[in-house]
Order: sequence, then C-alpha cells, then structure tokens
Amino acid sequence: MARKPIENHLPLPVRHVLKELGMLIVTGRKEKQLTQAELAKRVGVGRMTVVRMEHGAPEVAIGYYLTVAWILGLPILSWSDFAGMRADSSVAAYLEKIREHLPARVRTKKGEIDNDF
Repeated sequence: MARKPIENHLPLPVRHVLKELGMLIVTGRKEKQLTQAELAKRVGVGRMTVVRMEHGAPEVAIGYYLTVAWILGLPILSWSDFAGMRADSSVAAYLEKIREHLPARVRTKKGEIDNDF
C-alpha cells in the first residue's frame, strides 16, 4: 500500500503558507541572482531540496527553510533580533510575558476510575 503524501494531512491554510514561502524563496533567490545549485551549496543541501522548498514541500525540515530565508534576507522573522541575540523582540517579549503564568510542566489529565465490575 502506497503512503499518502504529507500534503493530504495538512490544513489548507498551512499548505497555502508553504506555497507562499516557496514563492518568496524563488523571488529572493532570483533577486540575489543565485542559481538553485549555488543556494543549495550555501545551505548545505542538494539542489533538489531547494527545488522542493521552492514548491513549498512540507517534508523539508523547517531548519532548511529558515536557513534559506536568512541567507536571502526574507522578511519572515526579525533577523536583526537574532544577530545580537537581543531579548527585546516582539516574540521574545511575548514569551517572557506569558512564561510566568504557565505551569512548570503539563501532565495528562487522569480520568475517573471505573470500579463498577
């Protein structure tokens, strides 16, 4: 029995975002006048991985997507916040704000024991 592609299990909005990210990668690569092979070499992957990312393939590791976005300077994250490891970015501020209200750990809720034999 053949495996179903992972795309079939992703919500439609997620698939759309991946496609948009792929289009951003194509546009950014062409703006920087890089070939797919040159970008692949800089990222440390094969050219076909870059091709799959440009098509929005969900099976490509997110680390590769983020590395490509960083190399191309795509505006998906506030890269300047990471360059100096600043903690005053909006994401860092949000995490710091909610962290104090979160439990130290999350446990599975115990169901009621049914002793009725």
